Amino acid sequence: MQESLLAQRSGIERLRKPLSFVIAAVLLVLLVITRPANFESVPYEILEQLGFLMVFVAVLGRIWCTLYIAGRKNRELCTAGPYEVCRNPLYLFSFIGLVGICFAAQNLLLGIVSASAYLLFYHGVIRGEERRLADIFGPDFNRYIATTPRFWPRLRRPSHAGILQVDSRIFTSSLMEVIWFLVAINLVEILEWLKLSRIFAGIVLPW
Repeated sequence: MQESLLAQRSGIERLRKPLSFVIAAVLLVLLVITRPANFESVPYEILEQLGFLMVFVAVLGRIWCTLYIAGRKNRELCTAGPYEVCRNPLYLFSFIGLVGICFAAQNLLLGIVSASAYLLFYHGVIRGEERRLADIFGPDFNRYIATTPRFWPRLRRPSHAGILQVDSRIFTSSLMEVIWFLVAINLVEILEWLKLSRIFAGIVLPW
C-alpha cells in the first residue's frame, strides 16, 4: 500500500529536480550577464557579506536536515530536529542558499526575482507532497500539520533525537547536492573578478 502511494507523485513533484536544474542554469546565465548599477558600493558590499552568510547557513542547514531524513523520507514521519521547526526545512534552507548566492553576487534585483519564483514553484511542490504524505501517514501527519508551520519556521529551540541511524549512501548523495552551493559561491567570486577587471562588465541593472 505504502509503495503504491509513493509512486503517486504529482506532475510537479516529478518535475522538481529537472526544473530546478533548468532554473539554476538560467540563474547562472543572469548572474553572468547582469551587474547592478551600484556594484561594489558599500551597501552592496554589505549585501555580498550577507549573501555569504546565508549560503553558509544553507549548507549547514541542509546537512542538519539530511542527518534526520536520510533513508527515512516517505517511510517514517520525521518530526524532530529541523522538522520540528517547520515541515519543509530542506526547501527552506535551499531558499536561503538561492537568495544568498544572488546577494553574494551583489544582485539584489535578481535575488528578489529568484525568491519570488522559488516560492511560487515550491508552493505547488509542497502541496502535492502534503497530499501524498497525508495518505501515507494519516492522522499522525494531520496532527503534525496542526502543530508545525509549513515553510516559515517558528522561533523555538528544537529538541534532539539522540542517536540517529543514517543511510550513508543517501547522506553522501545529499552532501553532493550541498557542494553545489559552494561551487556557486566560487563562481560568484570569479564573476566578480571578471567584472572588476572590465573583462566582462555585464548588462547594468538599475539597482
